[in-house]
Amino acid sequence: MGDEEDMNAENINQDRQDRFKVAPEDSISTADGEEADQEDSYPARVNIVIEKPGKGALAVETVAQDGMIVIDNVYFYPDASYALAKAADKAHERQDLYVGPPFGNLDEDLQVMFEKYLDERGINTSLALFVPDYIDMKEQREYLRWLSNVKSFVEG
Repeated sequence: MGDEEDMNAENINQDRQDRFKVAPEDSISTADGEEADQEDSYPARVNIVIEKPGKGALAVETVAQDGMIVIDNVYFYPDASYALAKAADKAHERQDLYVGPPFGNLDEDLQVMFEKYLDERGINTSLALFVPDYIDMKEQREYLRWLSNVKSFVEG
């Protein structure tokens, strides 16, 4: 009777497999028929400051992912030193300035104009593809330096 139960269990499992449908996006494969070994792109924050002497600066917060630069916010500072502020007092003063509305609240045509403005300055697909690769390279370099420092510490 044990053999009969095993056969029934196998039949039940086979029946269940036939009932499940696999969506096309769940079975991605390469041209060779092997499963694709692609890593999902991760978002990388890219903060851009464009200065014009005597005219202030635009600070643009973006995210680079999947070969695209997506604008999150655009801020205008009449004094470029606010856009690059690292000191606490300058950063605190910057909080009191009106730097513009949220990017998503802008007219769609104006949003497109900002995207074209950045594209004309080389902030485009090439940069969006470069940034994650650069981050990976820099992370690897930092990791190797850390390993070397730990090794020197332990051996010394």
